[in-house]
Amino acid sequence: MIAATFAEFSFIPTTWNNTSHLARRLIFLLVTLALTAGPTVYIALFENPKQESNLPVILGIVQFFISVVATLLFSILPSGRMFGDRVAGKSRKYLASQTFTASYPVLDRKTRTASIMLWVLIFGCKFVESYFFLTLSFRDPIRVMVGMEIQGCSDKLFSTYLCSKQAAFTLTIMYVMDLILFFLDTFLWYVIWNTVYSIARSFNLGLSLWTPWKDIYTRLPKRIYAKLLATGDMEVKYKPKVLVSQIWNAIIISMYREHLLSIDHVQKLLYHQVQNESDGRRTLRAPPFFISQGDKGFAGEFFPAGSEAERRISFFAQSLTTSLPEPLPVDAMPTFTVLTPHYSEKILLSLREIIREEDQNTRVTLLEYLKQLHPIEWDNFVKDTKILAEESSGFGGPSPFGTNGEPEKAGKAPDIPFYAIGFKSAAPEYTLRTRIWASLRAQTLYRTVSGMMNYSKAIKLLYRVENPEVVQLFGGNTEKLERELERMARRKFKFCVSMQRYSKFSKEEHENAEFLLRAYPDLQIAYLDEEPAKKEGGEPRLFSALIDGHCEFMPDSGKRRPKFRIELPGNPILGDGKSDNQNHAIIFYRGEYVQLIDANQDNYLEECLKIRNILGEFEDFNTSGQSPYAQWGHKEFAKEPVAIVGAREYIFSENIGILGDIAAGKEQTFGTLFARSWAWLGGKLHYGHPDFLNALFMCTRGGVSKAQKGLHVNEDIFAGMTAFARGGRIKHSEYFQCGKGRDLGFGTILNFQTKLGMGMGEQMLSREYYYLGSQLPIDRFLTFYYGHPGFHMNNILVILSIQVFMVALLFLGTLNKQLTICQYNSQGQFIGGQP
Repeated sequence: MIAATFAEFSFIPTTWNNTSHLARRLIFLLVTLALTAGPTVYIALFENPKQESNLPVILGIVQFFISVVATLLFSILPSGRMFGDRVAGKSRKYLASQTFTASYPVLDRKTRTASIMLWVLIFGCKFVESYFFLTLSFRDPIRVMVGMEIQGCSDKLFSTYLCSKQAAFTLTIMYVMDLILFFLDTFLWYVIWNTVYSIARSFNLGLSLWTPWKDIYTRLPKRIYAKLLATGDMEVKYKPKVLVSQIWNAIIISMYREHLLSIDHVQKLLYHQVQNESDGRRTLRAPPFFISQGDKGFAGEFFPAGSEAERRISFFAQSLTTSLPEPLPVDAMPTFTVLTPHYSEKILLSLREIIREEDQNTRVTLLEYLKQLHPIEWDNFVKDTKILAEESSGFGGPSPFGTNGEPEKAGKAPDIPFYAIGFKSAAPEYTLRTRIWASLRAQTLYRTVSGMMNYSKAIKLLYRVENPEVVQLFGGNTEKLERELERMARRKFKFCVSMQRYSKFSKEEHENAEFLLRAYPDLQIAYLDEEPAKKEGGEPRLFSALIDGHCEFMPDSGKRRPKFRIELPGNPILGDGKSDNQNHAIIFYRGEYVQLIDANQDNYLEECLKIRNILGEFEDFNTSGQSPYAQWGHKEFAKEPVAIVGAREYIFSENIGILGDIAAGKEQTFGTLFARSWAWLGGKLHYGHPDFLNALFMCTRGGVSKAQKGLHVNEDIFAGMTAFARGGRIKHSEYFQCGKGRDLGFGTILNFQTKLGMGMGEQMLSREYYYLGSQLPIDRFLTFYYGHPGFHMNNILVILSIQVFMVALLFLGTLNKQLTICQYNSQGQFIGGQP
């Protein structure tokens, strides 16, 4: 710490405020050093060992207790609170530091006690295990090797100098090995107890895998109504069964359109209107699926076993067993924006990419590979295509699917093109179906846009279900009703893709982007537009531009006319690209909240129905009407605002080999298991997507992305550290999930891990780490350290331990092989005649 103080003296401006603070710290450290090291120096250099005196013993005892106090003080008390309290001091000179670097949210008493107990358990287990397995096992080797003398050895260069000290060298390496294992133990016990805490927390929240699943489907309709539909001012004009049936049928039909369910499964899962035999009235019949779990008489196959539909329905049912914030009415819910940065990721797969053989040796096309991964969905897709072909041929005229109106011959031969490539005609408008099917099962931007636009469908559905008078108002005019629903969806939801390279896209990329705008007219694309300099030799002018599917085409260029076009002071790409891409488009967000999404993610309609609940996690729906600047109003704003709400990710590439399975397991561990306990104990930060951000809070306290080159490779975690240090709480929700793709090649995985490691090295140089490391209490600092840089430091120690272990084995092996152990009799006398 003395060396660090001298380094700060040379680095910071030497103003009186800074110099006085550092001088006070330096004097305190020098006095502490004198008290802890001074007695040792005095006894070793100035005390006469021939004189009998009690002074060395007294100095040793005093030195021991001073050292214990100093060790505890420097271990437990943050350095930021030692030499002038920058965290809780009342001095005005610390006000800026407290506001911008030390306003971390305070834990309640119960949570703080749990945080302290976590580290008491970790270090308790660590010291017990270290004593029995590291200390006691090392006692006998030390006793034997400390006094070991090696005789009769010689070396050509060093004579007997080195070989006679071989036992000392071996013991030193064993000491180093024991010390490395001592540090590794801490992370081991941290993982064990953090897992125990997380599982206990999951039981407390009612979402553990071991939570009883009895009646989970039987109670699903009631839970849909109680947790997704029932709002505080909702008038019950219709039976809940009618409202729930619309939600459930929409979910099932969306899965059918995604080819996850066949028409037979859909019929078993839908609510049906049936004629009541007693009074002739039409009533709703619930699908037997809801009671099949408890009534074995209704047992049957409602969806393919182990399919994506089964996974989604089971997670949806389980997620509604947890506690969800009460939703607001749709017209009163806050507005939010989904922001996706895009650089060169694939937008839509081309037909050539789908049916081209990747390798002449394997002769396997991408389409064949996807068909093997998703056989049930391909079969449903082919059945759907054949139905369209039959309907087309039924109207007469040439069939777009190649049947030309002629009756097909019996047998399966005419269906071979359908099962092989999904179409018979090579016309672009018909091959597009196969391209879309493949793109929705690969890591493409189209999959992301298609999934995230389910928010719009969910808002329309909820608005129509909760406001039946709107449907009655328009009578049977479905066109006007749809316009009203779209108006509400546009009010509450925006989706912006920041396509940094849009103006430099190739022809194929432009066609794919245009297809997105035609398919989803409300989709917004932000891009950098470039104009030549006004003066010759000057720098080109750059603009942030925004277009959507409603923008008209300019006749001179054939491009869409931007809705907004804002000139920038220069090139905004200052850092590593992704963060700048988000920052130049953040001006186009609308609403109170932003969800940051990668270009290889997905979303589902049933998850989008929970959007009002997840936005309720920000705790902004019931704010006080008092002014926070009034005499008594500030007391009602004592609780820190929620800055970030994390969400789970489902790795949809988990079924693609062992690498995908490992990636999914890693996400389950880091993104769910550990994030649950970190959020509870105040140690969670922002790790990327699909987290929701309080845009008003983040954009007024440092922004959503840091973009300094060479420092912010992992730009997302810096947003979390900034929010945490400036008073924002970071939560984690278990009932909401988005899909996520992972890299599935050894090379790309290595690059990703390299990026994480390089980013962590940059983080350890940042001022945010300095602020957190020097100002957090000991328990929260340890949670932060072992959850972030400690993991990478542990990896370094693991590799080092293997290397040191091999060197220790080498030294022990040479001692055992080359040396002859001298034999002594029972009286300790040397037995003669030994070599």
